[in-house]
Amino acid sequence: MMNATPGLDEPGLLVQSRRLGRLRFPSSIEADFQDFMHRKMCSRVLPVAVSTIGFMLLFIWVDYAFLPESLYRLSITVRVLVLLLICFSIWYSNRPGRVVPRTAFNTATLSYICTGLMVVMVILVCRVQQVPVTVTHDGLYLILLSGCFLLGLPMRNSVLGSWFIVVSYLVGEILIGSSRQLVLGNGLFLGCFTLMGSIGAYAYEHMLRRGYLNERLLQAARVRAERESQSKTRFLATASHDLRQPLHAMSLFIRHLEEKVVEPDTRKSVTRLAESTHLLQAMLNSLLDISRLSVGMVRPQLRHINLQGWFQRLLAGFEVSARERDIELLLECPPHSAVYTDPMLLERLIRNYLNNALVHASARQVKVVVTEKDEQMRIAVVDDGCGLSRDEQARIFEEFTQLRNPARTLEKGVGLGLSICRQLQHLLEYPSGVESEPGQGARFWIEVPMGEWQQEATLNPMLGSTTLQGRVLLVENDLVNREAMETLLRHWGCEVECHEKGDRLLQGGQRDEQVDLILADYHLEGDMTGLELIEALREAGIYTGPAALVTADTSSTLPAAAEQAGVSVIYKPVLPARLRRMVQTLLQKAEA
Repeated sequence: MMNATPGLDEPGLLVQSRRLGRLRFPSSIEADFQDFMHRKMCSRVLPVAVSTIGFMLLFIWVDYAFLPESLYRLSITVRVLVLLLICFSIWYSNRPGRVVPRTAFNTATLSYICTGLMVVMVILVCRVQQVPVTVTHDGLYLILLSGCFLLGLPMRNSVLGSWFIVVSYLVGEILIGSSRQLVLGNGLFLGCFTLMGSIGAYAYEHMLRRGYLNERLLQAARVRAERESQSKTRFLATASHDLRQPLHAMSLFIRHLEEKVVEPDTRKSVTRLAESTHLLQAMLNSLLDISRLSVGMVRPQLRHINLQGWFQRLLAGFEVSARERDIELLLECPPHSAVYTDPMLLERLIRNYLNNALVHASARQVKVVVTEKDEQMRIAVVDDGCGLSRDEQARIFEEFTQLRNPARTLEKGVGLGLSICRQLQHLLEYPSGVESEPGQGARFWIEVPMGEWQQEATLNPMLGSTTLQGRVLLVENDLVNREAMETLLRHWGCEVECHEKGDRLLQGGQRDEQVDLILADYHLEGDMTGLELIEALREAGIYTGPAALVTADTSSTLPAAAEQAGVSVIYKPVLPARLRRMVQTLLQKAEA
């Protein structure tokens, strides 16, 4: 692992990559590189130790076998002392994190020079004495080869040590009176070999420095990517929250206008305004969903759900759209079927498939078919429309792709629905497929893990009721949204008490007025969130009835926390009809 160097950015690293020829980094990163190179040297300690100690023991035996006793006593003694120095150097130098790299390099270099001088001594002593075996300078090649390549020393240490050994040998040859021809010949061969070794040592360190920079550049790029991902996550969270707030208020005010206006022309304009707002909501949701899925912000929250009632409620939201297009909407689902999934993600998946069938398939009939298949529940959205060719089946899951909308009319969306489906399928790891032929309709299917069917509590529907009855406590810090929700709730028949903050509710203790339902935003002024306020009211015994969060916060952790607290969640911008159904359902629970 490399140490992190604060303040080092990619441009600075790129500048250093153009200055590698000097084999010297600025002091801000040179120390880190020295540690990097030390670890590289330590990684080859086993072959260095085995080869060095092995050769030393081999030459001790050679001395004993071929040199006179007067010489091998001296040579073996010196070799043993150098061997002990080598063992100490190997142990001491190859301890990363415990020995300073420069000290480790200097210790290894000293051991290398001592080994070379030992070989020089043996050669010169054997040159002076008459020995039965001719001893030449060839043994120095092995030493120089190790110093330039095997030991992994920095280039400066390796080159200086190697040239010191060569010069020491040539000076020794001169001192013992060797001929000029011998000195020049040996000097030429050893000098050329050392020069090549020096070039190799330079190339080795140059390669190491480039590899080090590449690793640092990758590290910097990863940090930058993580930082940008976090920035995108914060942007999406902020954009999602801030853009949903005004759209939520617009929807509620438009709904109020629709229920108030009776003049035909004005009512038609309000209807068109409502349609445009609904289209804008759908586009915003699609863009935010595809972005959140792309950066990994969505995490599944799995639980068991009964399918038949769940599908009936889901399809109820498509009845008006199907009726306007003269499309028959059907459901085929076993009564006691259940799945184990994230209800919100599955709902978005099925909604996109249904919307695709209603808007783009030119169908007369669309149905949802649920069947059991190998411990899985296969859910299929089937239409009898125009169908798809093989090529079209591959293209429809691409972003912003619409096959039969060349004019890009916004009434048919922006082309992200099926792309979102594909990402949701990957996120949930659900097998899926498309079965279609041109002119023969299409079947989009997914397989969801089977769940446990559970008995559901039944609520008495308020059939024929045009007004809602109950006292609603509304906690909303945004003025426009607070006024919009208050206006619509009062119009539906509810008594509404509004608060900007929740602090006063806790400070007041037991309430004189009976409250049937609490609706709260999640992000409130002050230290508490809407969920924390509801939990605090329940713990204090001030309120124990049903509650719901009406929020623009789409974080993945909120649904699980709300479910654990027994609080419903509905996301802004919410369709007024859906808000009314939720309020009506919760008021029924309060009466039960």
